[in-house]
Amino acid sequence: MALHQILFYLLVLFLPIQLGRHFWPSWTYIFGLRIDYLSPTVYLTDLLIIAVLISWGFSGSRSKEERFFKNKKRLIPLGFVFGFLIINCYLAQNQGAAFYKFVKIIELIFLGFYLSKNRFSFSLISSISSLLAIGIFFSGFVALGQFLKASSLGGLFWWLGERTFNISTPGIARGVFRERIFLRPYSIFSHPNSLAGYLLVSSILTLPALFQKNKFLVFISLAFMTLIFVLTDSWSAWMVGGLIIFFGFLVFFLKNRNWESGLVKGFFPMGFFLSFFLFTTFYHRFSLKKDSLDKRVILNRVAIKLISRRPIMGVGLNNFIPAMSRQDPIIGQSYWLQPVHNLYLLILAETGVIGLGLFLVFIAKSYQRLFSGSCRKDRLAKPGRPSFRFCLGGCLTAILLLGLFDHYWLTLQQNQILMTLVLGLIWQEP
Repeated sequence: MALHQILFYLLVLFLPIQLGRHFWPSWTYIFGLRIDYLSPTVYLTDLLIIAVLISWGFSGSRSKEERFFKNKKRLIPLGFVFGFLIINCYLAQNQGAAFYKFVKIIELIFLGFYLSKNRFSFSLISSISSLLAIGIFFSGFVALGQFLKASSLGGLFWWLGERTFNISTPGIARGVFRERIFLRPYSIFSHPNSLAGYLLVSSILTLPALFQKNKFLVFISLAFMTLIFVLTDSWSAWMVGGLIIFFGFLVFFLKNRNWESGLVKGFFPMGFFLSFFLFTTFYHRFSLKKDSLDKRVILNRVAIKLISRRPIMGVGLNNFIPAMSRQDPIIGQSYWLQPVHNLYLLILAETGVIGLGLFLVFIAKSYQRLFSGSCRKDRLAKPGRPSFRFCLGGCLTAILLLGLFDHYWLTLQQNQILMTLVLGLIWQEP
C-alpha cells in the first residue's frame, strides 16, 4: 500500500477530531469579539491533507493528472472559477477573511481531485467505511458522556477539539423533553446540528462495510449512532434522515423487488415510522424552537438585504458576518454572530448569482455522473445490496437538504472534509 493511501486512511480516521491552532489577526474581530468563523486555523486534518497530496505527488503515477492539466476543456472552466474567486476576494471589504476562505477552498479542491484520480477497490471502500464507523463510535462516546454529565468532559477531549461548557453556559444548545431541560451534546464538534449532520452522512457511507465479514463494529456504531442522533435534538437532521431512509429504501425495494433482504426488512419500517413521527410532530418541534427559528428568520432577512446590495459578485468569501455587522449593528452586537443558516443564501450573499450558479451547475453535473453510470463505484450492485453509487447519492441528497437549514457544510472543518469525500468519490474516474 502506498504512503499516500495510508495517510488518507489516517485522515478518514481522524476526520471528527477538531484539534487545531487558531490565529487571531485584527480582521478576525467584530465589535472586539473573536469570531471563530473568521479565524485562520491549521487543523490536524489540514496537515494530513497536505501530507497526502505531497506523498501522492512524489508517488510517480501521474499520467492521468498530466493529461488532465493538458485538457483545455477542463482547464478553461477551472480557470474561470479561480479567476472569479480571486476577483471576489479582492472586492471584499474584509480581504483577510476572504483570502483565507479562498485558500481553504483550494485545499478542498485538491483533496477532491486526489479522490477523483485514485481508484478505490471494494475492499478499500469497505476499509474507509470501517474507519468512518470508528469515528462515529468515538464521537458518540464523547457525546453520551456530555449528555449524562450535562457539561463538557475536559481533559484529553479538550485537546481533540471539545469546547468548554455546561448546561448553564450562555448561548449553549439546550433541548426540552417532558418539560425538563437537557444539554444537547456537542461531542468534539462546534454544534449539535453539525454533529447530527456528520453522523447522518457518515453512517450512510458505512453501509459498504455491512457486507464484509468483520461487520460487528459497523452494526454497533450504527446502533450507537441512532441513540446519539436522537440526543442531538436536531430537528432538521431528524427530518432529512427520515426522508432519506424512507425514500432511499423505497427506491431500493422497487429496483430489487427483494423483501427477503435483511437490510430492507430492518430499515424500511424504521424509516416509515421515523418519517411519520417527524411529520406528526412537525409543528410541535417548531414551537419548542421558536427562539432559534426567529433568529434564523432574521438572518435570512439580513442575507436578502446583502444580496440586494451586491447581487452579481456578492459581499465576498467569508464576509457574511463582517457585512452583517455593518448592515445591522443590533444583530451584530448580540451573540448571534453567525452565517445565515441556509447554504444557498450564504453562497448567494457571499459570491452572488455567479457563485451560486457555478455551485448549482457542479451539483447538477455530480448527479448526472451518478445517474449516467460514469461513477465506477457500483461494485455493490448485487441482489439485496445497495450499490455504492446509491449510497453516494443518498449522502449528497442529505447534504443538500440539510443545507436548507444550516451552514456547517461550508463553514466547519469536519463537515467540509466529509462533503469533499462524498463529491470526490462521485467524480472518481474509471
